[in-house]
Amino acid sequence: MLSSGTVLPVKIDPPLLRPIAYRVLSKKYGLNIKSDGLVALADVVGSMFGMHWKRNADTVRFLETFALVWRQQERGLFVDEQGVVDVVKELKERERVSEPVAAVEPVRKARNGTIDGMLVRDKTEDAVLVEDTEQPSETVSEPIADEEHLDWRNYFKVVNAADQAKFSYDPVKLTFVFTPAKRDDNGDFRASLASRICDTSASARLFPNRFHLVRNKVMRNENFQDMDDFNPLSSIVAIQRDLDKTSASISAAMSITQIKNLLGRDGQNFLLLGLLSRNSKGNWCMEDLSGTIEIDISQTLPTSGLYYVPGCIVLVEGIYFTVGNKFHVSSITHPPGEKREQTLEAIGNLDLLGLHGHTSSNYISRLDNELKIRLYYLEKELTDHRIVILGGDIFLDEIDTMQALRKVLTRLNDDPPTVIIFHGSFTAVPVHASMNSKNISSTVQYRNNFDELADLISQLDNIAESSTLIFVPGVNDAWGSMASMGAAHVLPQQPMPSRFTQKLKKVCKKVIFASNPARMAYLSQEIVIIRDDITERFKRHSVPFPMEDLARSDDGSANPEVTTIRQLIKADDQLPMKVRESRKLVKTVLDQGHLSPFLTSIRPIVWSNDNALTLHPIPSTLIFCDTTAPRFDLTYNGCKALNPGKFTIGRRARYIEYNPSMKKASMEELFF
Repeated sequence: MLSSGTVLPVKIDPPLLRPIAYRVLSKKYGLNIKSDGLVALADVVGSMFGMHWKRNADTVRFLETFALVWRQQERGLFVDEQGVVDVVKELKERERVSEPVAAVEPVRKARNGTIDGMLVRDKTEDAVLVEDTEQPSETVSEPIADEEHLDWRNYFKVVNAADQAKFSYDPVKLTFVFTPAKRDDNGDFRASLASRICDTSASARLFPNRFHLVRNKVMRNENFQDMDDFNPLSSIVAIQRDLDKTSASISAAMSITQIKNLLGRDGQNFLLLGLLSRNSKGNWCMEDLSGTIEIDISQTLPTSGLYYVPGCIVLVEGIYFTVGNKFHVSSITHPPGEKREQTLEAIGNLDLLGLHGHTSSNYISRLDNELKIRLYYLEKELTDHRIVILGGDIFLDEIDTMQALRKVLTRLNDDPPTVIIFHGSFTAVPVHASMNSKNISSTVQYRNNFDELADLISQLDNIAESSTLIFVPGVNDAWGSMASMGAAHVLPQQPMPSRFTQKLKKVCKKVIFASNPARMAYLSQEIVIIRDDITERFKRHSVPFPMEDLARSDDGSANPEVTTIRQLIKADDQLPMKVRESRKLVKTVLDQGHLSPFLTSIRPIVWSNDNALTLHPIPSTLIFCDTTAPRFDLTYNGCKALNPGKFTIGRRARYIEYNPSMKKASMEELFF
């Protein structure tokens, strides 16, 4: 790419290069270009791409590679002339060194070409790889044979919320900074207590960090990068119409304005990004890092298929009036989603689960692209691996539940799956300090329930020896239920105490008591597991829009015997109610990039463990056990979302069998 070849060099006027350089270096990577740096870049681009540099796609690719190397070398935010010279020299050196390697190992690249095309999406490179497959492979057969064999067990782990590596976002450097966990190495009581108590500064960073992550995701979207074609009139409505038509191009680009910049600009149309909440007067307001403004939603048309609750970060468009200092919202929507590969590339392929290496203060582990490709191929070979996801509310103290569990596990014992996930709550009555009618405390009864489950599994040798059992707690499980009495309490929820599960650990060879939520690394996939009845909470705290209710009433005919044309046409919004609710839940959670997009007054969370609830990037698979939502199997932006629902309905036991190799799931029901 850096060799000019037969291209005739030209002299480029620096102002002609400024729009492209600003769009790539400044808007996408947060770099500021100095005048001498722009001149140096213009000379390099002119010598490399000649007179057709504007129409050549390699120009933008070169600027992106330049920005990545600049940030890898931590040269700061300002691009100067000397930095341009050094980085270009480094790029030429890398290209010179990589040429002999490419000549020695063409077959290995050809074998990895298909997955490279999926992860990197470089069609030019794919074409070269296809040509390489026609060459003889005698010279490279020996290196391929020397590749070490990968054991899938080494790349399978369950990471609890407290054990997940913590990365805080630095808005100045636009990078993630590793935050070491507080450890008590000397046995000091004060240090041990401080490690368990949340830092108050974590509460202050809670929503700013979430806002920065969402804003960066929005600014990486192509619809927000072109500032020359901005049309402030009905931009959200126009984009939604274009998306409904599945068109390839968007009719209007958008620009986000900070709330503090609205002052004195009466009667103008703006687009805001901020946190939706209520102020001290009980009125709706928007808040970003620059300020707060009250909003009027009486004439708002929200984007359909989404939940709007206090705590969501939303995009609103409307007109600002200085009289009353109020922003009148005309349309509202959620931030656009982003695929997992794009987010990983933007954050530098950080290994957030520690699967490829241990992250410390001196070393930041990153995903190895070659290893990720090999894990992907190994994953495709393991077609016999299955993950069985049992429904929620497995009440071990109820006879019907134990009968259903015996029926399901006996069937699975004939062909034991790789993983079985049990979702709580595991008792119908919250564990609390009380005695039942038989003068037995609830904690003793809770332990007896797990002992009974251990006796059941001890009779199933294949499951006890081969399968990995994962237990995710619910709201009735210890110890959170002692304070909440079965109500939704703080997230993340700690694993169940070991004092209740000692017999189960002796019976089962591989059993894991996970937190809620927990993350499971399976080869190249990241699987998030959470047990929460979030749909009911979304409906209870949903923002009422008067215009939406009015439009809904207008659609209904005054005469019930008259059938409207809308009812005869099979439109997207005429899907079954269960399908619409499922899509609504999945899209809201993934677009927000958080498992609990509420204010802490609605859904309390542990401030210092908010990173365990963040979906940045979105996982490969999201197992969302919600008994208040219908069962679903959906895919959104490449993320497989599954909900097994409630475990027992009447005399039916329900669960999901998931094949991670093919990313296919089947809904199973068993009568007992």
